Amino acid sequence: MRIHLLVITAFLLAGCSAQDLATLQQTRDQTAQTLAQAQLAQSRVQQALATRPADDPLRQEATPQLAKLDAVINQMQTVLPAIDAAIKTVNGSGGAIDPGVQQAVSVIPYGSLALAALALVFGAIKHVQAGNLSDRATQAQKSFEQIVTALDAVLPNPTPDQQLKVEAALDTDVKTKLAATRSA
Repeated sequence: MRIHLLVITAFLLAGCSAQDLATLQQTRDQTAQTLAQAQLAQSRVQQALATRPADDPLRQEATPQLAKLDAVINQMQTVLPAIDAAIKTVNGSGGAIDPGVQQAVSVIPYGSLALAALALVFGAIKHVQAGNLSDRATQAQKSFEQIVTALDAVLPNPTPDQQLKVEAALDTDVKTKLAATRSA
């Protein structure tokens, strides 16, 4: 009976772990891509606003959206390491309970059942955490899309000449950050 419960628990945890790992990896990839896009958009808007006078109405309308964009970038920068940590945890969850503890507990009556229940609870907690991280990343991506829409409505489309000036003005620091984010 105890062996059957342990085997069932192991299959359930392995299935959840594989699904969680795939979800977390996909979320991480999307978040990294959105972060790079947000940083690029932020740089472009800042460069476009830098050419306008301080009392320009477009600058005044775009500044709150730029602040929101900065908040979304900060949120994604905090979510990304949490997703990486969750991926490491899911990858290492096969050994969540030390084999020495498993052997010691198996001597106690119903110890293996208690251990199986503990493993199940641990797996459920990790599954919920993975879902929460995925939700936070999705929410940040949706916020970014809303901000881009709002900025598109506020800022006029640049002429090709203005576009070239903005791209030329992107400094190497921003380009380095974008390359690092894309490679991460």
